[in-house]
Amino acid sequence: MMPLRRVLFLSSPAIPLFSSSSISLLFSTLSSSSSSSSSDSPPAAAAAATKHIDLTPEELTRISLLIPRLCSSDQLPTAIRLVDASFLANPPLESLSLRILIDRLTSEPDMTQSMALLTRLKHNKFALHSLRPITTLFISSYFKKRRPKEAFKVFNWMSRPDSPCAPQAAAHALLVHGFCRNGFLLEALKVLRAMVAADMAPAADLRSLVYRALLREARIGEAKELDAALRCVGDGGDGFGKVIDLLDRMIGNWVE
Repeated sequence: MMPLRRVLFLSSPAIPLFSSSSISLLFSTLSSSSSSSSSDSPPAAAAAATKHIDLTPEELTRISLLIPRLCSSDQLPTAIRLVDASFLANPPLESLSLRILIDRLTSEPDMTQSMALLTRLKHNKFALHSLRPITTLFISSYFKKRRPKEAFKVFNWMSRPDSPCAPQAAAHALLVHGFCRNGFLLEALKVLRAMVAADMAPAADLRSLVYRALLREARIGEAKELDAALRCVGDGGDGFGKVIDLLDRMIGNWVE
């Protein structure tokens, strides 16, 4: 694999690489993490960093322009390491070309590189505040590509006990909508169950969506029973247990 410093130079050889000496820390982070490209081993360099580095707007622009080039040249592990290390500079999310990178990652035949990025950011304390919007981008992109199974795997990753970004109401709603649109009603019910178990009451539009999806599957009795139970759920927790029990029974008895 071509060293990152060489890649950065070739991306725009007529322009000085970076103007600030602070970029040396970014290079150090990238170099020391270059051997940690699998999703199973947390990268030590970015995870061990203790303070932010300062990058100029011009340097952030160079990084943003480089990420699409790395994606188009199929250097995804390098792009992932670059994004991971860039969080040491506390950049705005929109400055990192994340939509382009995630669109490329979700086009891969498997989730190896997607999970590599999520795992790196999970162990980078400077990236933790950005994990929720990043997982939302992954979920949306997988649904856009009609890959609901992969979206469900991202949800499962978010729901693990050691996850720093447990799904919130917006993520649950996005997932339920996506699964219902793609005909994955069982997965929609599982996400709905997780949502209610976290004491989050589904909004009226989400409740209506699930109701109509059950009717399309000719599950008329279950649709009416679940809709009535969801209507009784209040912000104070009343009715949550009944809904959980009902969803457990529906999921347990599900036959495709």
